[in-house]
Amino acid sequence: MGEIRQGSTRQFSVTEFNRWITMQAENQQMRFFLSCRICRQNRIRCVFQCGHLTCWSCSEPLVDCSICGTPIRNRYSIYLHPP
Repeated sequence: MGEIRQGSTRQFSVTEFNRWITMQAENQQMRFFLSCRICRQNRIRCVFQCGHLTCWSCSEPLVDCSICGTPIRNRYSIYLHPP
């Protein structure tokens, strides 16, 4: 009772399916917002004084912000809860 056995299928209502689609889209959007603005592969971990965000790998070689061109004087670590 209440178990899903391997190989079994479950019917989803239209409401459940639409909710699942919405959650998938929100998950994808959240991953996009948490990804580095340069490489789009790593999570953001660094913010510059201009407010732009990158991962540490992309931030290290930069002298100027690659988004707005502001000279980088400081890099600040940011900590975000996992999605």
